Amino acid sequence: MPTDDEQVLTLARGIERYLEKHPNAADSLEGIQRWWLIRNRYAEDTLKVERALERLIAKGIVVRRILPDGKAVYSGGKAESNQGL
Repeated sequence: MPTDDEQVLTLARGIERYLEKHPNAADSLEGIQRWWLIRNRYAEDTLKVERALERLIAKGIVVRRILPDGKAVYSGGKAESNQGL
């Protein structure tokens, strides 16, 4: 059975693959868990998805933006950096 760290890495790779196919995608943690990862048949808990997102943020692959209502939205870091061009 995979360890928690292995599961987080697998989730991070799934999110990264989704962003490669959908570079302008942006969604909340719940949306990512429900829509981005469901296609890969992940039924992971929110904490693991959040850890995967944090790992991708640290690598510059994902950016987190906080909306006025306090909700976080995640998107591809590359798409975000190209918006000003």
